[in-house]
Amino acid sequence: MHLLKLSDTEKLFYIPSCLEADAKDWFFDNYHFVPSWSLFVQKLLDTFESSSKADIAFNRLRQYQQSLHQDVRQYYFELMKLCKEANPLMDESSKLQYLKDSLKSSLRFDILLKNPTTTDEFLKYAQKIEELRSLDEQQGMMEQSSQQQPNLITTSARSSNSPTNYARTSQTNNKTTTTRHDLSNQHRQNNRTPKPPYRCYRCDGTDHFISQCPHFQQ
Repeated sequence: MHLLKLSDTEKLFYIPSCLEADAKDWFFDNYHFVPSWSLFVQKLLDTFESSSKADIAFNRLRQYQQSLHQDVRQYYFELMKLCKEANPLMDESSKLQYLKDSLKSSLRFDILLKNPTTTDEFLKYAQKIEELRSLDEQQGMMEQSSQQQPNLITTSARSSNSPTNYARTSQTNNKTTTTRHDLSNQHRQNNRTPKPPYRCYRCDGTDHFISQCPHFQQ
């Protein structure tokens, strides 16, 4: 209704079309007791709002703690919402105390040193501290990475010169030398001039020696 920019009188006129079930019946029964819009809202809340809602919100508020990965801004608005639900009239100092008590321990000490006096100051200091801590963590990770890189290079160089690698290299060289030697011997054997077959110098036969030649025995 706020979006339509209606007057209070017009809002009262459209109320029956917006209410349902028990709320609609209640309105018709008490129409003469709610002559203004503001009074209607107050009586409607008093009648239908859960009486235990504030107690539930208060219990949640007392037990609420900022989670490990919850950023400060999200934590701030969530806790302020709980404060409003628990007690719409809660004073500034009480809200500030809840903000300090429920803050995660990694930020609490720095916030206490700043000693904010309002909830707005708390949010301002907490966001700044969170930002600085994030920058410190990023810088630390970069320095650690740069320190590990030379160590990896040194380890790689040592591994390449290790006795195991030397033995493997030596074995590879020996295999290469042996293979070359075998190929050289094979080449020599292939190029060697074959010896002429044995033959008989008397009859020029190749199936016997001269001592077995029948012509020689004659």
